Amino acid sequence: MEENIIVEEKVVREKLIKVGEKFKVEFVSMTHDGKGVCKLNGKNKYGDELVNFPIFVDKAITKEEGIIELTEVKKTLGNAKIVKIFKDKTSPYRVDPICPIYHECGGCHLMHMNYEGQLKFKRGMVKQTLEKIGGFKDLKVAPVIESVDVLKYRNKVQIPFGSKKSKTVCGFYKKESHDIIPLEECYIQSDEMTEIVKFIRNLCNEYKIKGYDEEKGTGDIRHVLVRESTKTNEIMVVLVTLRKEIKNLPDLVTKLVKRHPKIVSIIQNINSEKTNVVLGKKSTKLYGKNSIDDVLLEHTFSIGEKSFYQVNPKTTEILYKKAIEIGKFKKTDNVIDAYCGIGTIGISLAKKVNHVYSVEIVEEAIKNALENAKKNNINNIEFVCEKAEVQIVKWANEGLKIDAIVVDPPRKGLDLVFMDTIAKMNIPKVVYISCDVSTLARDLKHFKELGYTTTTVYPVDMFPNTMHVETLVCLSKKTEKHINIDVEFGEGEGQV
Repeated sequence: MEENIIVEEKVVREKLIKVGEKFKVEFVSMTHDGKGVCKLNGKNKYGDELVNFPIFVDKAITKEEGIIELTEVKKTLGNAKIVKIFKDKTSPYRVDPICPIYHECGGCHLMHMNYEGQLKFKRGMVKQTLEKIGGFKDLKVAPVIESVDVLKYRNKVQIPFGSKKSKTVCGFYKKESHDIIPLEECYIQSDEMTEIVKFIRNLCNEYKIKGYDEEKGTGDIRHVLVRESTKTNEIMVVLVTLRKEIKNLPDLVTKLVKRHPKIVSIIQNINSEKTNVVLGKKSTKLYGKNSIDDVLLEHTFSIGEKSFYQVNPKTTEILYKKAIEIGKFKKTDNVIDAYCGIGTIGISLAKKVNHVYSVEIVEEAIKNALENAKKNNINNIEFVCEKAEVQIVKWANEGLKIDAIVVDPPRKGLDLVFMDTIAKMNIPKVVYISCDVSTLARDLKHFKELGYTTTTVYPVDMFPNTMHVETLVCLSKKTEKHINIDVEFGEGEGQV
């Protein structure tokens, strides 16, 4: 009986709307990833009633009206493409994208909007997410802090290599696929990084170095990663290969360095796993140094191929200055820098406080961080290679007295044990830098339950022309005094 009901419902739903059908619509909102949302209402040609059936449309803007064509119909929602936007109902923020492959490429999401429109969208998205996930209806969201550069701002690029008609090709993945769109120019990374990748592609074809076949798991070269510093004019190239022995690779390196003398480091990274993760576990130096140097807030940092380093260096300085400003740090403060990477935040903060305790899980990053502290004559900072949620419990059990903590976690946000330990340690101030506002909203909700409050969230546009936005917030908690606690890290207590 139950099976019959399910079949009948399926037949009805298939009748409601079908792929290829066209509708006149108005876009009422936008999703977090920049798609326009419209709702279908009324009866279709079968007499079935549609009630606020949501349709998501790529590159549509709120309040625009036009014609859409359905490309996918699911149980509770649909996807469509724009057929036409009515001229008199076109958003004032709409522009023609500067990039000719924008509508195919999955790298950028908002290039069809001018910068004013992008900033308005991001601020609204932050507000909506904080309210929907965190329940924060009255939390102030400041105007988005603008990026110094809107184009050509990235200092790092990862380009997949593949094979097409016996030729090695490289480029960006087509939206929602792993089909490679050939790279000719990219408007959010530097021209030199683009030229380096294209030259490597040409050398691969000259020396018969084959691009990676993802389905078969065959080929020679999988990705090329390029890091660049405009402050020191140093460039690193990482060749990600399927195996160590690649014929003619030394000749490729020789020609590459001759053509691009700014290259001071070439690393071969071996990734033989069938995975979407770009870098493998083993690396070997083919030329020059193991790292490159960059300058941030008057400090020099060594950056390895696996090191986390913000991709928009000019705006990173604004972000870090703002974090230090809202943190209101004092010379007597002892501060934890969690998820410290190569030490950029902790080293930038060290001279303003008494001592910095830093923790990071990536061993190579810790090696870079130790080198960076020495290079910048910073003596009041220490680094531990460990999971942040494990190390903070150790510090708590040692009775460490902390006045503030700075966190800059990956997209998954903070672990529950980590947040609970912050509260148990009576740390009165938390400066939270987030690259994912949804996990920030979730974590702020938990911090609120732990007695922490905040008044303002500061969005920072680290990623122009994309849907991503960095957010910054300072949380505070009134505490009587530091207390000694005994916390044990139990298995399974963490947050995935």
